[in-house]
Amino acid sequence: MIDFFTAIFDNEPLVIAGISWCLAAFLKFILVAITSRKLDWERLLGTGGMPSTHTTPVIGCTTSIGLVHGFETPLFALAFVFSIVVAYDAAGLRRHTGDQAKAINNLITDLTKHGPYKGQEIADFFKRWNLQELQTLVGHNPMEVLVGVFLGIMTALVVHFEYGHLFPPVG
Repeated sequence: MIDFFTAIFDNEPLVIAGISWCLAAFLKFILVAITSRKLDWERLLGTGGMPSTHTTPVIGCTTSIGLVHGFETPLFALAFVFSIVVAYDAAGLRRHTGDQAKAINNLITDLTKHGPYKGQEIADFFKRWNLQELQTLVGHNPMEVLVGVFLGIMTALVVHFEYGHLFPPVG
């Protein structure tokens, strides 16, 4: 019987996906710390921002699958299509969800400042309707996704060509 943890850490594409995600999350945390001049620990695990922590590990894994199993294999084709869907979703649907959340939050702010709920605290409004303020940073702009693509590819290339000997041969 194969030891589960050995199998996980011997899987080069999976390890590269994990490293890619960690690099993207750390880079996002550092960029936010530099631009806002404060440590926002939520950025390590939060969605949205530069670079895309959704796109980076998927592209890293896909690139690694191509390097390990071949770019002509059905496995790479599946990973490639999956990567396109994830990147498109990050910059498309999820970005629009964040834009809609901003609009809804602004509308509620206007209702509590000028509308029928004037004078009511925003937190009380959300509590009254059994809601919570909508998260607005859920998607990515195309540049954030593009940087995620680049970071994922570079991570896969560096790990494969510098440390690939640490992984058992496939096949």
